[in-house]
Amino acid sequence: MEQIENAVAIVLSIPVYSDLERDLLLREIQSVYNIRMDDFSIIESDERRKPWLTDKKVSIWPQGKVTFWTRYRDYLQIEKNYADSVINQLDRLTDRTLDSLFDPTINAKIGKYGLVVGQVQSGKTSNYTGLLCKAADSGFKLIIVLAGIHNNLRSQTQLRIDEGFLGFDTQHQRAFNQDNIWLGVGKIDQKTIAHSLTSSLDKGDFSSGAANSLGINFNTNEPIIAVVKKNGRVLERLLNWLKAQAVEIDGKRIIRNKSLLLIDDEADNASINTKPEN
Repeated sequence: MEQIENAVAIVLSIPVYSDLERDLLLREIQSVYNIRMDDFSIIESDERRKPWLTDKKVSIWPQGKVTFWTRYRDYLQIEKNYADSVINQLDRLTDRTLDSLFDPTINAKIGKYGLVVGQVQSGKTSNYTGLLCKAADSGFKLIIVLAGIHNNLRSQTQLRIDEGFLGFDTQHQRAFNQDNIWLGVGKIDQKTIAHSLTSSLDKGDFSSGAANSLGINFNTNEPIIAVVKKNGRVLERLLNWLKAQAVEIDGKRIIRNKSLLLIDDEADNASINTKPEN
């Protein structure tokens, strides 16, 4: 990592390249290097542990069926040239993480939280992309990814999700249809359907106008994803739009029959403010 940072510093010292974004350049360079994935350890309290995935794996991923996860696995193997050992480790880790959540098909109000920690170039992006693919397959129909605090980093995260999950270019269109421009996993299969409330345009963050113009039913059984900045105004817009999709029960606005998976891509930057008030 130090060698990469030194190389970037040299490049940015050249006047013609001085306007480049340092963080974006670092991420682009890191993305072309081979990914390593070490073994993982888990800390979890017994009372919060209720395994469910093993009993449902055959029905979620039946032999021969193309799913979000199976086409992402094929994409990593065929297009990204990931080693079988890395893919198998990713498969194990995402299974274990998903199993630590809850069965999204049960009719209950449940909230679970967790933190995944990894070293630089340890496969964090492929890890959470694989997780959201498996989550969508198993029944999580609303997925929100918090992607840093800058437009360019949010846009880059959206592009990774376009390639690894949606399969189409959200700069062209956010909703799935036959006119999409296919990329990433979409070049392997165009029948696995999900929609995006956001796009990979630099200004493609969430807005209620763009969301309403998608022309999709919020209550669809097809997964819906949003990749948003950790910005108060953006999050408030998203919250208000979700409230508009909810129904009122006992004086509260509640979204029914839709399990939520929320992933904070940069949990160490601009996340929950835990500083006590004076």
